[in-house]
Amino acid sequence: MTMIRLLARVAVSLTGALLAGPAIEAPQAARYDLVIGGGTVIDGTGRGGAFSDVGVKDGRIAAIGRIARSQAAQWIDASGLVVSPGFIDVDTHADALVERPAAPNFVRMGVTTIVAGNCGWSALDVGAALAALRDSPAAVNFATLIGHNTVRSAVMGSGNRAPSPAEMARMKSLVWKAMADGAVGFSTGLQDVPGAYPQAPEIVDLARVAANAGGIYASHMRNDGTNSSRPSPKRSAWAKRPGRASRSHT
Repeated sequence: MTMIRLLARVAVSLTGALLAGPAIEAPQAARYDLVIGGGTVIDGTGRGGAFSDVGVKDGRIAAIGRIARSQAAQWIDASGLVVSPGFIDVDTHADALVERPAAPNFVRMGVTTIVAGNCGWSALDVGAALAALRDSPAAVNFATLIGHNTVRSAVMGSGNRAPSPAEMARMKSLVWKAMADGAVGFSTGLQDVPGAYPQAPEIVDLARVAANAGGIYASHMRNDGTNSSRPSPKRSAWAKRPGRASRSHT
């Protein structure tokens, strides 16, 4: 090939490149699905609030700090607002959450996790209750206790008497099954029927089943009035044993 032909080909190539114009890079995808920007972040560690942005990716917090708007597929301006972890409501009676999964009363207050099964009343079949929520997820996270009133009613009805050994064994079995199915503890309602009838050993023995599975004991005490500050024999008996106890409606 002669030098003249080679130069001609180079000239043609340069002309095509110039006509095509400069190369344009494709826009990069946003790094975060959502950024909540400009709010006062309270991170739950006990530290004071700080102005910051929160980047969310695939439903999880991916970054806290200064984030450029160009990195956000969606930007929520939180200027003048507080951004914090969701609140946990540990004393609810939202056992039928599956019937109102949007839970607007909780969501509007910033509650993202609730605990049901309080005051001695709960689903008897905790496994089925949790499975129903897995099939039809709610807007908030859900945990439940297993209720003493529910268990006692299933075994003894509303009888005002001590359980027989067989009945006690059956109640322990129901509490154990509930804990195995995902309950987070055992609750009592000592002002209700039949929760007002048992003596301390019955409560302690059933609560111990939950404690052995890592659960807590939550009690709606027998007196929420002028004597509520006095120690309850049942709650005191439980507190002297391994486990964690809490009092409802305090």
